[in-house]
Amino acid sequence: MARLSFLLTALIAVPFTAFGGTDDDHSSIGRYQITLSAEGLYFLDTATGELWLKINHGEWDRVDSPVNRTPKSKELPPKPVSLTLPKAGETMPMVQREKRAIPGSSETLWVQLGDITGGQVFVEVSDLSGHHLVERTSLKNKEVLKFQVNKKDVYLQIVDLVNNLLGEDICQVRFSFRKPKLEQKGEESNDSIEP
Repeated sequence: MARLSFLLTALIAVPFTAFGGTDDDHSSIGRYQITLSAEGLYFLDTATGELWLKINHGEWDRVDSPVNRTPKSKELPPKPVSLTLPKAGETMPMVQREKRAIPGSSETLWVQLGDITGGQVFVEVSDLSGHHLVERTSLKNKEVLKFQVNKKDVYLQIVDLVNNLLGEDICQVRFSFRKPKLEQKGEESNDSIEP
């Protein structure tokens, strides 16, 4: 680490123009920097970030330069889409232009609302990778649309759509595996969709 910090300090402190052309050729001026150390002669191409070390016998060794080193990032495999809902379904409140994860989806499914206006709202449903399960669709209060998750039907219903005179317009968004009715009664049990 001390070697690298010494090297960077020396390269910044002792600029050297190599392969300089005529006065009219300004493209290479300041592009190369060279410095001498106990290890040998360091040569830096500031345009590409390549760093070379010339050792005693005239051989050039390429040095791993921090200028062009790319950080290693771990890419996680995509989460499989899943959805678990109670038998009676799941309802969540939303305001206009809000995007939220669908409850029971482990944040693999998202619902996006547009403006709530004129008694209707635009709705989109997408998965974690941005694939649309429901393209932008306008729904009125109590209207239902159907989409599929892992070959199982899922019903989305807009309920209690409210245009407020002041403040945010709101609605309730209900998700269920059964076609919704105006009132649902029954015991709660869990239905689920697994990949």
